[in-house]
Amino acid sequence: MQWTGLNELRERYLKFFESKGHLRLDSFPLVPKDDNSLLLINSGMAPMKKWFLGQEEPPCHRVTTCQKCIRTPDIERVGITARHGTYFEMLGNFSFQDYFKEQVIPWAWEFLTEELQIPAERLYVSVYEQDDEAYDIWTKKMGIPADHMVRLGKEDNFWEHGSGPCGPCSEIHFDRGEEYGCHKPTCGVGCDCDRYMEVWNLVFSQFDSDGKGTYTRLERPNIDTGMGLERLACVMQGVGNLFEVDTVQSTLHLVEKIARKTYKANPKDDISIRVITDHIRSTTFMVSDGILPSNAGRGYVLRRLLRRAARHGRMLGISYPFLSELADDVIKQSSAGYPELAEHADYIKKVINTEEKSFYKTIDQGMEILNGLIETINKEAAEGKEKILSGADAFRLNDTFGFPLDLTKEIAAEEGIAVDEEGFQEAMKKQKETARADRMSRDISGWTTDLFVDADAEPTEFVGYDCLEKEVQVVAVSDGENLLDAIATDEGAKEGVLVVLNQTPFYAESGGQVADTGVLTGANGAKLTVQAVKKTPKGYFVHSCVLQQGILKKGETVTASVDKVRRGAIARNHTAAHLLQKALRDVLGSHVHQAGSYEDDERVRFDFTHFSAMTPIELFEVEKIVNEKIFESLKVNVQNLPISEAKKMGAMALFGEKYGDVVRVVDINGWSTEFCGGTHVKNTAQLGCFKILSESSAAAGIRRIEGTTGFGVLRLLDERTQLLHDTAAALKVANVNDLAQRAAATANEVRILSKELAEMKAAAAASQIDGLFEKAQEVEGITVITSFFKGIDSEALRSMCQQIRDKAPNSVAAICAQSEDKTTLAVSVGKQAQERGLKAGVLVKAVAAIAGGNGGGKPDMAMAGIKDASKVEDALAGVAGIVQQNLK
Repeated sequence: MQWTGLNELRERYLKFFESKGHLRLDSFPLVPKDDNSLLLINSGMAPMKKWFLGQEEPPCHRVTTCQKCIRTPDIERVGITARHGTYFEMLGNFSFQDYFKEQVIPWAWEFLTEELQIPAERLYVSVYEQDDEAYDIWTKKMGIPADHMVRLGKEDNFWEHGSGPCGPCSEIHFDRGEEYGCHKPTCGVGCDCDRYMEVWNLVFSQFDSDGKGTYTRLERPNIDTGMGLERLACVMQGVGNLFEVDTVQSTLHLVEKIARKTYKANPKDDISIRVITDHIRSTTFMVSDGILPSNAGRGYVLRRLLRRAARHGRMLGISYPFLSELADDVIKQSSAGYPELAEHADYIKKVINTEEKSFYKTIDQGMEILNGLIETINKEAAEGKEKILSGADAFRLNDTFGFPLDLTKEIAAEEGIAVDEEGFQEAMKKQKETARADRMSRDISGWTTDLFVDADAEPTEFVGYDCLEKEVQVVAVSDGENLLDAIATDEGAKEGVLVVLNQTPFYAESGGQVADTGVLTGANGAKLTVQAVKKTPKGYFVHSCVLQQGILKKGETVTASVDKVRRGAIARNHTAAHLLQKALRDVLGSHVHQAGSYEDDERVRFDFTHFSAMTPIELFEVEKIVNEKIFESLKVNVQNLPISEAKKMGAMALFGEKYGDVVRVVDINGWSTEFCGGTHVKNTAQLGCFKILSESSAAAGIRRIEGTTGFGVLRLLDERTQLLHDTAAALKVANVNDLAQRAAATANEVRILSKELAEMKAAAAASQIDGLFEKAQEVEGITVITSFFKGIDSEALRSMCQQIRDKAPNSVAAICAQSEDKTTLAVSVGKQAQERGLKAGVLVKAVAAIAGGNGGGKPDMAMAGIKDASKVEDALAGVAGIVQQNLK
């Protein structure tokens, strides 16, 4: 057994199974496609469910892959032990109704003992206790001695996930040696110690489960195997865990260098070093596949991993953004197997760096809040109260500012403060229950099939690129619940009719482009309006229709007619999306990539990666470039090409999208070249012109432009012309050309009047200050002033408090004001009062909380919003007591 690097192991495995007639496929993206049951791809089999179920024909019935995977259920354990990680690569060879146990078992043994030359005596095999077939192949055909075989129960050696394909499995284990064992007499395969490490799992999908305990033997079973590449590397490199594998260790050493720490010198530092090493691997691959940090879904997973890594960097004493430097090493170590990492390197590092900088701002805000809470607790403790931080506050620090409980506990412990862990866990439990309910609503099994899965027909052939009307055959009809031979109108039009045709000119909703609409007309009088079209996993184009009249029968011929005007408008907007992306990259930079799009007959919406709002000049330049290309009358060429040839042309692909061997390329005269399956114009001149309607934020790191073309621009001109005339009439301007001058004059008049009104209100309020002192309370030498005004704004309120503060250094003023259904509290503290421990920021929070509000500010001046105006009097009545509690 010779030392072998991880990248070499990956290649040797894939080549071995290519020699056994398998088609090597690139890793699928981490973002699942057409599978709502998964947030992220977490196994080699996950992206191939449709092939296992027979919903789609696989490119080959023998496939081998090395799949990148993310698993995060044990994220809190990552770093604490060296056994846990969130990112891993899964080697797999798969049979879709082709070979079975008789072939896969010998191949597995051959690869391990002959190709890699792992000593047979160090390998042990487990099988399902009732799987005599597998046991006999291992022992009689392969000659594995009985003392190296173990029969285990359903919990260990039977793969099952709800209803659907399932079956027994056989696991191959590697004996790492006595030094890894527990030294118990019963130690063996299945023991909880680290001696016998599972290396390869061979799953024999030979049953169909109804989820209730009934298993039906499949006529054509499948094979699904999985072998963790990092685990195999541990065996071949003779190391104890994944953090010591060559590619991973390279990143770990870089963490040591940046942090100026030595791994295994301090257990606490080791946890942080492992967390950072693991998380930067996951996040680099996630960003490469188009995932961006956000507060929901897979974007939240990415954000959580990045922020956890950044926090552990702080714990190691790293005080600047450093994660993008580590991402560089991950890219370098992994590009041999995943060349897209190098292609996206600049973009990956920019996303990671932007999020890390954002978190540094957040963590500072969190520390400020935590320090404020500690200060309050210490003051309350002086009055005999228990020194404890509430679970709700600890959870808020975790959820909003990314403070894990252990960090909050550590900081609090330095002040002798305990944390209500039970309350924290309760709040966490509520959040998890909410998240779990969301996951359950996704159809957690993921093995769903479509209504037409039993339809006896070939997949629908799409003919709509070149043809908008065609005679076609009805191959399936449904009312939305059952497949029917015929369907008829009742007393009026019948909605919810689903029709599958052998061919169709109707484009199905896909890639951001909406579906075509139109009509189906039968020879026997049936007439249906097509409202939507969707494509099923099996390849059927399902036309959602309203049967207006007649009877539609399965097998009859109908004329399918697409709404030509609408299709033309959609095509214009889709071509505009391509021009827009290229123009954005020219103006903003190569980091711009499509993050989503929507094209219908009225507009184009284009989401793209960019980290700040576009300036008016940038928007002007982008719009100008698009229109220049329209006026140049560029030819739009569409062709199907081998993917390798398309990439040589420089065709842009969607982030994280999986493409076949042949791709459809839309080339706009060599200026813009993209992979695309949508419908387009023949020449850019057909767009007429292009106008940007808006630019906004779609999500963190994602900007959105909406625009329109052709008749959409003319409608926009008509609407804005009418708006000008309406505005001119309202301002009594005869000539719209004078409108800007009149609007400016009117705005100036409003500003002058507003200023005069504010000054009058402030003067009226100031005139009452002396009266406020007459009603003041004395609290241990501090003058406490409270009052509630209606009709003055927050600036006048602030001015009053500042005047009181400057007039009376030993004063505390807490004044509320209500204006236009908004209630505001202002608190000021004079200089002498501050010297006695009083701070406006602390006082305003305590007072506002009585009325359901919150706020903050500086020691001398603070503001808060009041939610429950009915409790303002209660809040003001409590000011004196709060001041007394906070006095030194």
